[in-house]
Amino acid sequence: MPVSPGVSLSDRPAILTAMSLGTAPVPPGTPVDLRHSGEAHLVIVHPPFAAPLRPGERPAVTAHDPDAARAAVLSLSMVAAVRREKAPARLALPGSPSVREDLDEVSAAVWGSTVKITDPALMEEGLGFGALEDEFEAQRMRFPDARIVAVCERDFGASYSKVLVAVPGVPELLIEEIDGLRITGDPRATLAAIGVALDEDGSAYLEEDSSEDDEEGPGGVGIADYHELLHVVSDGALSVYADEQRHQSTFLVERTERGESEIGAVWFP
Repeated sequence: MPVSPGVSLSDRPAILTAMSLGTAPVPPGTPVDLRHSGEAHLVIVHPPFAAPLRPGERPAVTAHDPDAARAAVLSLSMVAAVRREKAPARLALPGSPSVREDLDEVSAAVWGSTVKITDPALMEEGLGFGALEDEFEAQRMRFPDARIVAVCERDFGASYSKVLVAVPGVPELLIEEIDGLRITGDPRATLAAIGVALDEDGSAYLEEDSSEDDEEGPGGVGIADYHELLHVVSDGALSVYADEQRHQSTFLVERTERGESEIGAVWFP
């Protein structure tokens, strides 16, 4: 598992694809391939930061702010305008899109100082610096004192996942899995900066890894529990429960040219 501590994600080379060159909009009603599924999320946790959640600890239920959620959606580079807003509903896992129009649904929740956005246009295909990473860097620059987490999980026959975490005071963290796991940055430093007591709870998230291709050699770090790691870095925003009490808003949006291009290139290759 190659590990590259202290490397700035902004130094990673961008790869020109159809997404960056532009593609024609996909016509309404075009079916989404049934083999294509996935989700992409962006979480912004503003200071002051609460104590980190313990493994398995549920986040507190905080009232949802629909107006702030709408503003958060409109801040995305993939969104030009909001066409329609649905009434707030209980937080739930995103459904699988069946036609092109479903990919214009963006969900957002604002619970106090925590913002969570789910947007299928942020999905990436694993070929380099794409929509998720662009939005992550834009939000990091906009809110340098906040904790920013971006996640995409895609299964289009071959699976791909990416996690990006920015915590003030430490290098950014990238966890990427496509034909093996690759970590850029130091998960231990990220967790310590959040306030996790590594001697008490570190084993719930990380494990020692001294595989031969680990650039750190003996003492390298692996991921013990992917979902617990997302839970703690997102302050519980990325966890959804069967008896969920938190709420979110869903918006039908008009896409920017970049948003249309990303959807066409990733969801309709």
